[in-house]
Amino acid sequence: MMKDIPLNDEVIEILNEALWFLKDERYKAVPLQCSRFATVADAERFTSVDFFQEIRQKGGNHNGFPDTIVGHSFNTSNLRFDPRGSEIVAEEVGTKLADFFQKLMATLNLKKNALFSVYPAEVGYISWHNNANASAYNFIFTYSETGEGWWKHYDPIKDQIVTIPDVKGWQCKAGYFGAYQDGYDKIVYHTARNHGKGLRMTVAFVLDRSDMSQGLQNWVIDDIRAD
Repeated sequence: MMKDIPLNDEVIEILNEALWFLKDERYKAVPLQCSRFATVADAERFTSVDFFQEIRQKGGNHNGFPDTIVGHSFNTSNLRFDPRGSEIVAEEVGTKLADFFQKLMATLNLKKNALFSVYPAEVGYISWHNNANASAYNFIFTYSETGEGWWKHYDPIKDQIVTIPDVKGWQCKAGYFGAYQDGYDKIVYHTARNHGKGLRMTVAFVLDRSDMSQGLQNWVIDDIRAD
């Protein structure tokens, strides 16, 4: 399951470079994904226990991807800019993004960015899913302006949904997203929601499924953990 890792000041200093994307609404240079589902009602629905049960009942027929992400996505593989005036900041956004990833990945020996999304106030969320299609050891860094959002995952051992509340500022979760062949107890169904009036940002990285990556994850956790 996912561990909640308190972060030391050195890592927070690097992560704070990502706050540039929030300043002066620069994140709006990238269109809002799934904007048609950007309502409080939709956020409630796609992060609800009922929707979790829908996804869970699909078993291996669920492809692992979230059905809905209401956020501004800065994934470099599919980075798109709003055509309405964003050319003014597009080049700067690309440069800042590359510099931020390079510094964070080099410092922590991380290899692949899986998610970089800014969730708008009140309606930003990612729906229940399990990443069984992209099984790996992972790190999920989250920034909240107000600390009013949350992360939830299902613990199959205890048969209960676990909530990790956001804190104001940065926090980190680390764990392993299992594949279907790993067994049911390794599948991590999860969702996240921005409940507050401020912004919420998530920057996630994956390693791979190997024992070496498990060892690397433990090393990184020791390196980033606050004393």
